[in-house]
Amino acid sequence: MDGMNAWRSASESMQPIVYRKRRNPMARGEREWRVEEEALVSVGADGRQRAVAWRDVIGVRLCHEPARRRPWRFAFEIQPRAGRAIEIDNAHLVALGAFEDRSASYTLFVRAALERIAACSPKARALIGETPRRYFVLLLASLLGLCAAAVAITVFPTPLDDLPFATPAKLAIILVLAGVFWRWVIGALPRGVAFDAIPARAFPPDDHPHDLKEAA
Repeated sequence: MDGMNAWRSASESMQPIVYRKRRNPMARGEREWRVEEEALVSVGADGRQRAVAWRDVIGVRLCHEPARRRPWRFAFEIQPRAGRAIEIDNAHLVALGAFEDRSASYTLFVRAALERIAACSPKARALIGETPRRYFVLLLASLLGLCAAAVAITVFPTPLDDLPFATPAKLAIILVLAGVFWRWVIGALPRGVAFDAIPARAFPPDDHPHDLKEAA
């Protein structure tokens, strides 16, 4: 608790930016994340607190990571010098299968955290996109899917076969799929950026809806 008292004393000169969310149905309530002057402080539903000093952060990652029933999900990952990475997203679990989009408070929180990390840990790296390992797996899976779709369109009978322009139509479909694949490859490519040059696409859009997303 002495460490936590130190964080509280150091943070008196600034108003903490607070973000709250519930991650899973087993949690008793919402977890609170606070951007304080010297540390990221998290408070669980049971009142237990944990602090990670900004000076101990060696890297961050921001990415649009859609998930089931959460196509609007964005994630912010903080990697301390020691220990596991901390991942925070903009999806608040309201009930089983129902999520609330908290992009507004999430974006304010992330921007405040990035500002403190840049100030306290100048050597920290900012990564945009997937992690290299996840990117490789997704790239391989997507490429196999594209090849399978191309083979299916060209080899197996389709309603297009009876049309006089069947071959150009199939080629056009394959080109469209290839374009979608290439756009994903570029967008998800892991790349390092300066903290003051993080692109807007790393955050939820300003006009992002904030309503309740329920399971079908």
